[in-house]
Amino acid sequence: MQREEGTVGLLDSFEAVVLVGRHLFALIDNDPGNEEPFARIPGNSAFLVHEDSVVVASDLEDQLAKVRVEIWDSAPDGSVGDGFRAVGEVASVSFQSGRIQLVNLMREPAGDEYALTSPGPYRVRVWAGPQEEDAQEELEAYRFFERFVIQLSP
Repeated sequence: MQREEGTVGLLDSFEAVVLVGRHLFALIDNDPGNEEPFARIPGNSAFLVHEDSVVVASDLEDQLAKVRVEIWDSAPDGSVGDGFRAVGEVASVSFQSGRIQLVNLMREPAGDEYALTSPGPYRVRVWAGPQEEDAQEELEAYRFFERFVIQLSP
């Protein structure tokens, strides 16, 4: 399928369920020499870019968040879906190794590593969906969860 010149297009995406602890999770550059991504933390319902990472703070303290990372060829327009709200302001981030991964507060990976086509810089925007309930979840602490979309574009 060919896109018309000048149109915005989703190039790729990946998803993972991330164990959120103390409101936090991150999208990090997977270079083992990187600094601690959680050395600086944002306030609730915000995100912070630093040291080749995007640290996201959720409304729920503990949850199994459903996170989708989207890679776009240019800045996408509008919301990602009904009920989603923009979290914080658009920021800029570079991932020096070009390998990124979602991690929890203990820096344990959630899902597979993803290889970007270049280290960046990327504009990053974060979206959060409304709280949902998983009635099948046995652990009360993880019964409620949120969905997040992290969009990266040149």
